[in-house]
Amino acid sequence: MKRLIAGSMTMLMLSLLLLTGCGSKNEGSSSGGSNEGAVKDFEMSLRHTFINEADQSRVAMLNDVIKEVENQVPGLKIVTEGVDVVVNRSTKLKAEFAAGSPPKIFYNFGGSDTENFAKTGHLLDLTPIVEELDLKDKIQDFSEFTVDGKIYGIPDNGYIEGFFYNKKIFNELGLTPPTTWDQFLAMCETLKSAGYTPLALGAAEAWSINMIPTNFAATLGGVDMFRNLRTGETKWTDPEMAQAFEKVKELMEKGYYTENTLGYKHSEAQAQFSSGKAAIIFDGTWGLNTYANEDRSVVANDLGFFKVPNFGGKGDNTINASFSTGYAFSSHLDENEMKAVKAFIKEYYQEKWQKRQLIDSNRFPSMVLTDTEDVKPIIKEISDTAQGMATFPAYDALVQPKIKSDLESGMQQVVGSKITVQQMLETMQQNQDKENKKD
Repeated sequence: MKRLIAGSMTMLMLSLLLLTGCGSKNEGSSSGGSNEGAVKDFEMSLRHTFINEADQSRVAMLNDVIKEVENQVPGLKIVTEGVDVVVNRSTKLKAEFAAGSPPKIFYNFGGSDTENFAKTGHLLDLTPIVEELDLKDKIQDFSEFTVDGKIYGIPDNGYIEGFFYNKKIFNELGLTPPTTWDQFLAMCETLKSAGYTPLALGAAEAWSINMIPTNFAATLGGVDMFRNLRTGETKWTDPEMAQAFEKVKELMEKGYYTENTLGYKHSEAQAQFSSGKAAIIFDGTWGLNTYANEDRSVVANDLGFFKVPNFGGKGDNTINASFSTGYAFSSHLDENEMKAVKAFIKEYYQEKWQKRQLIDSNRFPSMVLTDTEDVKPIIKEISDTAQGMATFPAYDALVQPKIKSDLESGMQQVVGSKITVQQMLETMQQNQDKENKKD
């Protein structure tokens, strides 16, 4: 199977829409250990980031997986901890890796996070385990978890980013998904004039602000726009980058975003859209667990999707999609803990759990599925939108962590009208130059 980063989005969707006949094994005990002799009880920590209401189906599935693993490994007790994703990523894991004491099992981001953790020596090299458990060709893409040819994490789901919209509102106003920037602006003006918030946004969480401008920048400048910042081939001050952020500033100035957006979290913006108050939200497919759930969303049966409009740039035929989150493990494991890690990986990465995740949480599987029955229509709509397009990962998987935080604080200042886009981008390039010298 071709890897996502090397190929087109078509390969990602094959896991959902085609029967491939390459299901995963589901055999017996996963620990590989012996039952001879008494085994002392032992505990292992597992940290996840599934703390929101919309994530409880993921917690339920994880707990079921854990029960299976505990039954397979004598003496094992897995103790779980749920932590906010931003706190886990930006604070706790960084401190724990600096101290040499990460959780034994934890949910992690690929890209620069994995790269930096791997450098510490405290992240487990999974390459031999992936080979031993025959996962190399069953997981669609390891690229974001691969550092210097070694695998340091296993993605459990993929995502696609784009605009989710309320078809009922669009039909009411005679709107269709825009394909150009002028059409996009006209759509927003029609929605605003009709009394709707065109674009839901929770800028209190700065990562949420940056999804749209970074996607605009890649559409204008091409799929390597952010990857090449670290080599100096592209710069924050390039015209395509400036255009992307200025376009977002234009949307703000025209009043198309949530009013007083700095006072709202991303989850609150999601609620504005899922309650029908906002007509559109830019998000990743992880948001489907809210938007496509009839218990949490009035738009569940009127949900549509469209990609970033074309700008006549190098990246018009591209879309943001990748496999960037999954499980990673501490390198400090004794013999029993290593057996438990292997058991967890073998149990968790089976088609039955991947299918359950897709049905219960609308999460795109990282494994190729042979059974796609009961998949929601919006999944196929997103798949069809992405067919044949080149893909690129989120910008924060490509830039240094400090650059990510600098952009977040910079954009919040832009939103608050404390600095201009030009001032922010000039500062970003100065900081980028400093970080590149450290690489």
